[in-house]
Amino acid sequence: MSLETRQHEQLIPAEERDAPRIEALPEETSLSPFLQRLSRTAPFLFMAVLIFGALAWRPTTAPIELETLASAWHMYLRDTLVPLRNGLLAPEIPPLLHWLIVGGWQVFGVSEWWPRLVPALAAIATVLLVGRTALVLWPHRAATPIFARLLLTGVGAFAVAMTMVEPQTVALPFILASFHALSELWMGKPGFFRTIAGWLLSAAAAALAVMAGGWSWALVPMLCAIGIWLLDDVTRQERSIILWMLGGLVISTLALLPAWLWLRTLGGEQMLFHFGNGWSDPATEASRSEPWSLLLLPVVLYPWICWKTLSRALSRHLREKVGVGFRLCLAFLAATVIAGVVSGWQLVGLLSVVCPLSLLGARLLATQEIKPKDFHAVVPGFFALFIGLIFFLMNIVPTAHLDVVWRQVFGAPLPIWLGGIGLAAGLSLLVIGYILAQLSPSHQVSRTLQVAILPTLLMTSLNLEFDGNLRPFFDLTPVASRMKQLQDAGLSVAVFSDYRGEFDFAGRLEIAPQPVRTRVEAARWAAAHPAGAIVTYFDGSPLRLPALPMFRGVARDRWVAIWPASVIEGPDSPVLNSQF
Repeated sequence: MSLETRQHEQLIPAEERDAPRIEALPEETSLSPFLQRLSRTAPFLFMAVLIFGALAWRPTTAPIELETLASAWHMYLRDTLVPLRNGLLAPEIPPLLHWLIVGGWQVFGVSEWWPRLVPALAAIATVLLVGRTALVLWPHRAATPIFARLLLTGVGAFAVAMTMVEPQTVALPFILASFHALSELWMGKPGFFRTIAGWLLSAAAAALAVMAGGWSWALVPMLCAIGIWLLDDVTRQERSIILWMLGGLVISTLALLPAWLWLRTLGGEQMLFHFGNGWSDPATEASRSEPWSLLLLPVVLYPWICWKTLSRALSRHLREKVGVGFRLCLAFLAATVIAGVVSGWQLVGLLSVVCPLSLLGARLLATQEIKPKDFHAVVPGFFALFIGLIFFLMNIVPTAHLDVVWRQVFGAPLPIWLGGIGLAAGLSLLVIGYILAQLSPSHQVSRTLQVAILPTLLMTSLNLEFDGNLRPFFDLTPVASRMKQLQDAGLSVAVFSDYRGEFDFAGRLEIAPQPVRTRVEAARWAAAHPAGAIVTYFDGSPLRLPALPMFRGVARDRWVAIWPASVIEGPDSPVLNSQF
């Protein structure tokens, strides 16, 4: 083994250097010891910064976070294993994340940090496993684990999701583990018992993915098996096609078995294909059921989708014969896209595509020849500069003028939290983003580090904005605490919206408020509970309310008011209006 090869092997830990032969690019063998250590630790440093920023500064904000916390909170109060929605049993919700949250509360006590730490731990497991999978696919490429982990932690969607109380993030390591087991079976020639163990491991991982994210993830092993056979150029003598296809079908069937048994114990086995299905459960802001939201996929894949180096590497690689590992990843990518679309969760469901895309990108960068002068981070850095410019302009242009333009373009009022954006985050993004875009490192690893840090920079700036300016808009504790006081006083509380538990955990409400979705339902509820209170959302000016509410506050992008039920005299009551 040459001196250059031995130096390049230092890019990865000793326990991962199990390949008999390691290939290295000449320009990568001259990495300094500091850059070698930095390339190994940078993905985990990025995650540490993001997790700390989210836990220290950002409150739970997304609707899906609040819904999950509300469900787990009521499960904890009632000591049940079945997810709850508005106090009612909801067996169609995948329970794995809820079980992990409730189990942690049983050990550490009720807190907000533990539910947010669960997806962070799942993200760390995913990053560790993606490096091992890269070695299985390309055992002769020492750099692929480094690039795979950098690419994964540098994807904008992954940087956001790793700190969100969201089930698809928890499903990621199991989806990747199922593919990892299939890759070891296809790339190697294991014996009979190791083959059986590999199939069972893939099935068990897929079953956990189903219990975390829904039934559609059971399709991944079968689709991968079909894709591997279609894309790989093997003969019948080398592989038993019938047995391989049958194995993929059996794995997918076994992956559905735990969910079916779980629903069977609750008497709802016929709901299997509603299990975690966003298409059959669209009445939530978190499901993002609008098909047009898929147009935002390029934003989700920022910054790599606009990185010239990666696109140039792909163009160069496709001119040559594509290897087996690359074909396996293409099959994995197709499987995750199909399963994500079938899940009905749109952008949230397509989060899993970051795993195969990171593996594919790692293979491309491991053999990409770099140019001595290439300001390759200009285009990805431009997005950070653009966001910083928006933050800067929000402190210059009057909010009233922006609201007029927003209404003309989108037909809706400007989200009120935009008026609370400060100047510090915008200036920091403008300065740091400009500096990063102008750097031109001499090594491919350092260049990848330069681009991978952009999502961490954006999310950290946003987290700082939450700490200084945006928290009053996204923290629902003031409104939820007032609802808790009313319930403690013996008053019934209802919410005039398609309510899914946004206030339950923030206020530690022991009784879920009753959702009333129409004006007629609200009037009937007010007549039946004349001493109760009803919560409404509205846009416009809080100074033009038709009556004096019991409480007025903000909830993300809208105003919220708590009214005594006595002011609602009928369906046409002005307090039920959505605009004042």
